[in-house]
Formats: sequence, C-alpha cells, structure tokens
Amino acid sequence: MTRDARLHALLETHATAIEAVVQRYVDDAMERDDLRQEIVIAIWRALPRLDSADDPRAYVLRIARNRAVTFCLRRARRHARLLPLDDSLRSAHSISGEFDVRQLLQHATGALAHLSPSQQHLLALAATGRTPAEIARDTGREAGAVRVALHRARTLLRRWMDRATEDR
Repeated sequence: MTRDARLHALLETHATAIEAVVQRYVDDAMERDDLRQEIVIAIWRALPRLDSADDPRAYVLRIARNRAVTFCLRRARRHARLLPLDDSLRSAHSISGEFDVRQLLQHATGALAHLSPSQQHLLALAATGRTPAEIARDTGREAGAVRVALHRARTLLRRWMDRATEDR
C-alpha cells in the first residue's frame, strides 16, 4: 500500500474522531479548516512511526489533540501580540526588572520604618541566617520569645508591605 493510500485509509477510518477533536478546540469554520490541514500534515509526517504503533487510533488522536493544543496556543500568542499594553502594568516600563526591584526596596524600607527598633534588630539578625536559638543567645531572650517576636514582626511587616502595594 502506498503512503498516500495509507494516509487516505487512516483519515477515512478516524475522520469522525478527528473531527470531534477539531470541533472541540476551534469554533471558527476557517480556523477549523486550518487545524484539519495541520493535523493531516502531522499524520502524514508520522506515517513511518504509525506502522509500529500498538493502537493506531490512539496514535492518530494523540497527534490531533497535540496539533489542536499547539494551534490554540499559537492563536492565543498571535492575539496577545495585537493587544495594547495596559498603562497600569508597572513592569512593562522596565525590561530588566530594575524598576520593580527599586520600587520593592522602597516599599520594604518604608514598611520597616513602621516597626519598633527591637523588631527591626530581630529581623536584621534573622536575615543574616541566624536561628531563633542563636538570636536568643545573642540577645539574652528565650528562644520561644524570639520566635514569637519574629513572627509578630514578620506579620506586621507583611501588613505594611501589602498596604504599600495597594497604594500603588
């Protein structure tokens, strides 16, 4: 059997299942035609491997599904390129992320200013990688008290950071 005849036989045998995949993934009639063509080309290219497949139907449907997913992703990317960027997207102003890092540092510095000096000191010690037990030894406090104080300081810092980002 020639390659063309094998392709024709496969498409004829699995046409209903392939069409179900196409209908499931694409609504527009012209796009459905494009997807069908891509699926047929992919099956054509896979014919040599298809001979060794245990279940040709599953193999053909896997090709159809993969092509449909790729088709939808490509369409979404193409559509996304055409959409204008929203001015409220701060990260669009800087490709390197420098702006975002600088802004985050400003928010963190502002939030830290709302903490007490002892909370700032505990957070600074914890930021250096010290455990609560080591901090307790250095400050003369109990390890449990240090853990509680760190928890409260972090919670307060998160609240202030959230407020800072909401005010953007």
